[in-house]
Amino acid sequence: MQHDPVSAKHHQGHRRLKIPRAATVVRAFSHPGEAGDRDVVIAVAAKLAAEHHMRAQAFQLIHDPHADDHVMAAAARTLAARETACAVLIEQIDRWAAVEFGEARATVLNTETLGQLVDRLASVWARSRLITNNATGPAASTWARLALHQLGELCTGFDDLVTDVECGRRRLPVYQTPTGPT
Repeated sequence: MQHDPVSAKHHQGHRRLKIPRAATVVRAFSHPGEAGDRDVVIAVAAKLAAEHHMRAQAFQLIHDPHADDHVMAAAARTLAARETACAVLIEQIDRWAAVEFGEARATVLNTETLGQLVDRLASVWARSRLITNNATGPAASTWARLALHQLGELCTGFDDLVTDVECGRRRLPVYQTPTGPT
């Protein structure tokens, strides 16, 4: 095997990719068993997707006109518990990002933390899955297409941000929303 000096020189000056691309994050949503623990963002993203899937199901129950009061109360409790679980997971990603990126020199500040962005990806993914899986008829098909389009646009925006952060054009906010005493 021949040594390629151009390729070697190209890799020497560049920092290793630390934030996964949107396609990898979305794959973790669909295949949580493959996420493992080696990449914090991917492992937590898989957990966020599961939480958002449960939230979407509870939200559907809350809006079911045929659900009785006990079912609606249980769904409301589930929704509240899932919100808390999501906040804890978002904080895990934000703490990781704060350690990895800290106070970057870029002057353009993104308005959302990395955890908030991954959470939004998980939320849109869960909603698009629910709509796509339950789509019947032309109106439902339109909603399914719109949901998938929204997911695609969000993935593009996520990847653009990752590129900008890694190239030093943008920075992530360092603040986190504390979820507990630790």
